[in-house]
Amino acid sequence: MNSINWQNTHISPCGTFHVLGNTPIYAFRFNKIMKYHEPGLAAVEDESGAYHIDIHGYPYYTRRFLETYGFYESLAAVRDRTGCFHIKPNGQECYSNRYLWCGNFQEGLCTVRDQINNYFHINHKGMAIYTEKYAYVGDFKDGVAVVCSKNGLHTHINTQGKLLHKNWFLGLDVFHKDQARAKDKQGWHHINKLGRSLYPQRYAQVEPFYNGVSYVETILGELLTIDNCGHIITQISPHIQQKWQKISEKLVGFWQTETLAIAARLRVLDGLPGTTEEIAKKIKLPSTHLERLLRALWELDFVKNKTNLWILTENGKAFITHKDNFLSCAAIMWSDVNRIAWKKLLTIISEGKHQSHTLFKVSASNKNLKIYNHAIDGYAKEDFSILLTLIDWQQHKEVIGIGRSAHKLLEQALITHKHLQALLLGDDYIFHNIAINPLIKLRYKLQSQVLWHPWQKMADAILIPRALHYWPDKEAISILQKAKNSLSPNGKIYLIELIIDEKIPYGALLDLNMLAESGGKLRTLNEWEILFQKSSLSMLKHIKISDNIDLLILTNNLN
Repeated sequence: MNSINWQNTHISPCGTFHVLGNTPIYAFRFNKIMKYHEPGLAAVEDESGAYHIDIHGYPYYTRRFLETYGFYESLAAVRDRTGCFHIKPNGQECYSNRYLWCGNFQEGLCTVRDQINNYFHINHKGMAIYTEKYAYVGDFKDGVAVVCSKNGLHTHINTQGKLLHKNWFLGLDVFHKDQARAKDKQGWHHINKLGRSLYPQRYAQVEPFYNGVSYVETILGELLTIDNCGHIITQISPHIQQKWQKISEKLVGFWQTETLAIAARLRVLDGLPGTTEEIAKKIKLPSTHLERLLRALWELDFVKNKTNLWILTENGKAFITHKDNFLSCAAIMWSDVNRIAWKKLLTIISEGKHQSHTLFKVSASNKNLKIYNHAIDGYAKEDFSILLTLIDWQQHKEVIGIGRSAHKLLEQALITHKHLQALLLGDDYIFHNIAINPLIKLRYKLQSQVLWHPWQKMADAILIPRALHYWPDKEAISILQKAKNSLSPNGKIYLIELIIDEKIPYGALLDLNMLAESGGKLRTLNEWEILFQKSSLSMLKHIKISDNIDLLILTNNLN
């Protein structure tokens, strides 16, 4: 094996043998080969199966597999009929566990996927190094790996499985010279090891920094190089779209909302697939203008047309009427918010008053309440599922939830944790169309409550998800005080909101929407801390779950 330096070999152009320069290093030919890896073995495949060969092309052991891969840290991933695992150079198994998929060892750890599609890391003995399970995990580099949670958000962990920081992103990369690419709702940027952005700008694409310089593409298509403070170094090409065109697109943004809302109200997508005439017949509508609506949905990528047959895209499939789909209801809700609430905004801003006003949902019909609440339940289920693992439910027994957004969270917590008792408080309209799961019926109660009036029940956990942003400061303080008065000794309040940063504009449109809907507002962390102080509450912890979700854990100042 030492007569030829395997590190100087390459795969032949035909991919069936190895060469040194242009000369084959052995006479054998294989169906498939891979590069040589330390300790000088290469994965190959022929009619007998998959295995590893030495530098002379001879099998290094007698065993055969369905698939073999290169050696990393003297261990190679293989697959046989029992599953995936790792072997030593002599072909012996490193451990008895079997997985659906195995990666390669890096820094003593390896990515694997178990029998129920959970991803995690194992050590050389095939044992998981932490208890958490993820939708995906990447390789370790310099002691840090990227993990993806079941709700599609990404963060970094260390080699003990602990979170490196508590920020979660839509997309994420490993660190390169202490900086990593990250994507949030606004776009791609770079972060440091604290999970904090290096600069406020966001881009369509960014590359890792190369000696202090990153190649980026702006949302408008402009190509730039920037330094690690976000300052532009060079402009490689200007943006493609003219500024006035971008502004014009924003001016007619309501076209999209109203098109989708009309399609939802008429249940147009429920009639697909079919020709225009067939769809019209299925949903009992005249076909006169239906094709124009379908073409608009085509432009929005909810349907597509193949030889006069309208079919659903992936977006369209998520929009059809179904108990697990909430986005069609959300389209109707946001259309009504625009039509009813936003028409008052000009007067509200012109008068400059700080006061709450009644939500339009309070006086909505039962039919519309069903639609609105289904949308709210859908958002809550998608956004708050991660809280089921972030909150230590074993330390709680009596739980109070505030507002409709708390319903799904309470429901799932009660199903998972049989020792919990829960009470949902709020205005009458939030209880419309709630069907309590029989499994939790004896432990889950609903109670109409004016939230700034005294609460009659005590609890050691109070959940307030996306509720206080409906009120100005005066009412928010009053609600927090009532929550404090109902909090048992050593109890905790879990406040879930979108916290805005004055230095960047993200969340500003939702803040304006809250002003239109109810006179409420989004708040900065400093503004929340002032409210907590006035309510005699202390903040124990702030966890940034995603761009849209911040978890603030509060306790009574007297504790």
